[in-house]
Amino acid sequence: MELNEAERASGTLSAASLAQAVELVRHDGYVVFEAVLPPAFISELRAAFLPLLEETVRRQPENRGSRRYQMHLPFKPPFCDARFIEHPIALAVVEAILGSDCVCQYFASDTPLLGSDYQAVHSDIHPLFPESDLIVPAYGLVVNVNLVDFTPENGPLEIWPGGTHKMPGRVDLKGLAPRMRSHAVHMPAGSILIRDLRAWHRGTPNRTSEPRPNLALIYARHWFKTSYPPIRIPRAEFEKLSERAKKLFRFEQVLQDA
Repeated sequence: MELNEAERASGTLSAASLAQAVELVRHDGYVVFEAVLPPAFISELRAAFLPLLEETVRRQPENRGSRRYQMHLPFKPPFCDARFIEHPIALAVVEAILGSDCVCQYFASDTPLLGSDYQAVHSDIHPLFPESDLIVPAYGLVVNVNLVDFTPENGPLEIWPGGTHKMPGRVDLKGLAPRMRSHAVHMPAGSILIRDLRAWHRGTPNRTSEPRPNLALIYARHWFKTSYPPIRIPRAEFEKLSERAKKLFRFEQVLQDA
């Protein structure tokens, strides 16, 4: 979705753009805002991220398929910067869909390396009522920020748009996905991708020698809880947060400083 000059300058959406973005998420399951985070900030995030990834690869086995790593982020600068955790464009869409009482409950990343393969097509969350064909409104959204350009060569996310987030719990995902239209999301570094957790998707192979890091936040309705462990937030960092951010992370684990 393209922003106009005024929206880029202010970092906020007009009422018309917000309404359009919300409808895209509700209809297609996702929306992309291209290159909205400052390049200098993306460089700062990437410089902090890559050593953590290298350490993870050294110490831990791949955990999201061949040569693909999910890695939780430390709640410290630059990752807890307001430009990431409460970006005004992302939160405007998130709160319009989930309500202003939503929470953030996932603080991590996904990175395929050279040698990675296609993931199985999947949804990131279970249906609330798997025994029913009932379609309910969104109860969780993932916000992704890419630290490098997503290209055909380095493993872009592939999404099945147009209603897969509204499929009933008993649907044959494995059988249907190959017969349905999918879209590989190519976007410049610093873009924001907002996706319904239920939308079908998969990671694709990274055929380059460089990691393809993608940061991820999950926002959800305050009553919904995933199985991920709580985000561990140092007390000193929690106290620096805005009141809005403190509300977003209010159910997470705030650590007492040593």
